[in-house]
Amino acid sequence: MDYTRQLKQINPDLIGNKKVTLVGVGATGSYVAYMLAKLGWGDSSSGHGVLSVWDGDVVEDHNLCNQIYEPSHVGKTKVTALDDLIFRACGFHIETHCEMVTDQQDLRSSKYVFLLTDTMKSRKEIFENCIKYSFNTDLVIETRMGLDDGRVYAFNPNNMDETDAWKRTLYSDEEASESLCGAQSSIVATSIFTASLAVWRLLHHFDVTYGDNYTKEKMKDELIVNEALFALGPEFIMTRRFGVPSTIDV
Repeated sequence: MDYTRQLKQINPDLIGNKKVTLVGVGATGSYVAYMLAKLGWGDSSSGHGVLSVWDGDVVEDHNLCNQIYEPSHVGKTKVTALDDLIFRACGFHIETHCEMVTDQQDLRSSKYVFLLTDTMKSRKEIFENCIKYSFNTDLVIETRMGLDDGRVYAFNPNNMDETDAWKRTLYSDEEASESLCGAQSSIVATSIFTASLAVWRLLHHFDVTYGDNYTKEKMKDELIVNEALFALGPEFIMTRRFGVPSTIDV
């Protein structure tokens, strides 16, 4: 693949051995994985890092309207189907794990981790048991999505203030009006929008930390946005850095 058109934002040759792990590849995660692969992440034979996906579910008919999968994938595991899609589109295979993440797996070797499971409970447990105090992990990205709205969080798991601020945004599954991955209500346009915001959190962090134009001043001045809340009808987005007043763009 020729990555010339994206080099001003991300150069795959700078990725090296950096690993991205996605926990959950449903409505949001399937598109996040596909976008990262299109950017070159996961082409390990070219030195473009590792793209690792974890999910124990299979593709069902109702997944086709809001996830990236095709009719031929129904009945197959989501990670197998995703690997098939990415290989046909990008020419390389990704690392797949057809199982749910438990406290037995160590995700701390990953530079970036996307928490995209179905429940608040599982996200909190995975963070506490598999990611917390991961000195190798630069950023954890977590998303929540409704029919026409959503949230994207990004924080450094080694920064106690950021971690505590993220934990304060969590709520019980009983408080959630519907599944975070859209089992009851979900539309593909919102899935892709949420996934795009999540991928841009990684792109921004990578650019100011490892990119061609990295400087200490740039890293200091261009801090990561920790929280983005959006609605799509009518459109607005509110962003904030933890500990800093919010800003609203309409």
